[in-house]
Amino acid sequence: MNECAFGTKDPVYLKYHDEVWGKPLYDSHQLFKLLALESQHAGLSWLTILKKKASYEAAFHDFQPEKIAQMTESDIDALMEFPNIVHNRKKLEAIVSQAKGYFKIEEDYGSFSKFLWSYVDDEPIDMGYIHSSDRITVDERATRLSKKLKSYGFKFLGPVTVFSFLEAAGLYNAHLRDCPHNPNNQTI
Repeated sequence: MNECAFGTKDPVYLKYHDEVWGKPLYDSHQLFKLLALESQHAGLSWLTILKKKASYEAAFHDFQPEKIAQMTESDIDALMEFPNIVHNRKKLEAIVSQAKGYFKIEEDYGSFSKFLWSYVDDEPIDMGYIHSSDRITVDERATRLSKKLKSYGFKFLGPVTVFSFLEAAGLYNAHLRDCPHNPNNQTI
């Protein structure tokens, strides 16, 4: 069991922690994809969404914003029958709304990545966690970013979900100090 990986023993979650979670992500498309997936886990466990990730990728054109932004009501109707995704119409519609917002942000900031990384002054913030009990679930920065995303039409992304995204995308280094996957412990 890895305390940094939230004490889980689930191999899917452990693999995600070890290979993906908390690694700084700069690609706008990948950041959009992760944020869209984060929005789907509101009220559910992240593990639930992780196990459905491949199905979400198939359902939403591998999270290509240009294709998602063109989706219609009938596309959402079809997704309500799509296997192995959460069949919550409002959450599915939220991804379409987010894709439209993505392009507005790209227009206003030059890139989605630049917009998001500006919230941490373009450098990952080390949360300095020693024990899992030190972890927090929200802060003022996540609250500000959540409000800004909402102004661009992003839904199901409250401050706690946005905070989780900041950790997952590596804008926050939320690994425990002694975790072997903490970027500060990596040697080049």
